[in-house]
Amino acid sequence: MATIIRTVHWTFLSSPETALPLLSAAVEKTDFSVVSASSDSIVIDVPRAMMKNRWAATITGTITPTATGTDILWAVDGLGNKHYEHLVTIAEGLPEGSLYDHGIPEAVSKVALKIFGRKEIRHLANILDGGEKVHAIGVGTLSNKTGIVALTDRRLLFLEKSLMAEDLVDFSLSSIGAMSLGKKMGGETLTITHSGTAAVITTLGHGQGDGIARKFRELKDKPATSTADTPRVADPIEQIERLSGLRDKGILSEEEFQQQKAQLLARM
Repeated sequence: MATIIRTVHWTFLSSPETALPLLSAAVEKTDFSVVSASSDSIVIDVPRAMMKNRWAATITGTITPTATGTDILWAVDGLGNKHYEHLVTIAEGLPEGSLYDHGIPEAVSKVALKIFGRKEIRHLANILDGGEKVHAIGVGTLSNKTGIVALTDRRLLFLEKSLMAEDLVDFSLSSIGAMSLGKKMGGETLTITHSGTAAVITTLGHGQGDGIARKFRELKDKPATSTADTPRVADPIEQIERLSGLRDKGILSEEEFQQQKAQLLARM
């Protein structure tokens, strides 16, 4: 039986010297194990667990230091459909604020996502590209499936709720011709016109569809400042605030904080 490989991008808001011990400590909290680790890669073994309905897998991370932190490109190789869930499990063991959060907590704070838990929200981060930011979020139904609806600076995506399914539908902002809001007894609806066809997302909570539609219009009206080949760079002030939080928690030393702060300020 052929294995499946999934790739995921993480950005630590600290240097590799700080990020790797945090990552190793997070793995120790699971039943996974670190097979090898160096300055440029880390390999994690996920054992077969019949009681958890989990196949064995190998997770390989390619580590790249950046001016503001550490990028890790993960490749999860294994059978079954829990590839993303393996990384969610590891992320659960990391201190809050260790990773670039793609703006997800801020977007979630503006709406009620009562049927979603912490793992489902962390799962969303795993399918986002490096630097991609979520501007609005909701819970709705598409093709009789319930999932997270998220508008980023690059696309509108629908991610089925179940970690088991990993079903993803997305529409690039450039392909969306129009987005209209409707209201029914069961909640708000969004009709997305794209490439000559239409998709309808229903049962969105009060204000969720409206928030997504409003932010979509803002993004479409904003002049393009980058090309598809240029990743979005996180706001330096936002990153400094996150680094300050890591310093306050003892994750970063004062010297590391000041060094990375200076690098961020130099970019402004």
